Amino acid sequence: MSGNVLYELTIEVDPKAEREWLEWYTRVHVFDVLKQPGFQRATFYCVETNADEWARYIVAYQVESREALEVYFKGDAVQRLRADHYARFGGVTRASRQVLSLHSVVE
Repeated sequence: MSGNVLYELTIEVDPKAEREWLEWYTRVHVFDVLKQPGFQRATFYCVETNADEWARYIVAYQVESREALEVYFKGDAVQRLRADHYARFGGVTRASRQVLSLHSVVE
């Protein structure tokens, strides 16, 4: 089945760096990830938080297959892209990742 894997990132951003991070992430980083084989689209969500909390975003990358995602995880691009993010915003972001695979559809 095509496109039934989501690579989901939850990223928390210090409010002091949010504007700069958001600009870079949505204009540069997401498109660099989407250039990787098997990545089909990205959906970007802003999670509502209190004004005094770090901003929270969820990015769900749709990937054609678990195999394509594994190739990405084992390749050089994942290391390069993560290193770039960390070098720019490592001190002002926190990230967690998960992989979701569709097993059945309820109609």
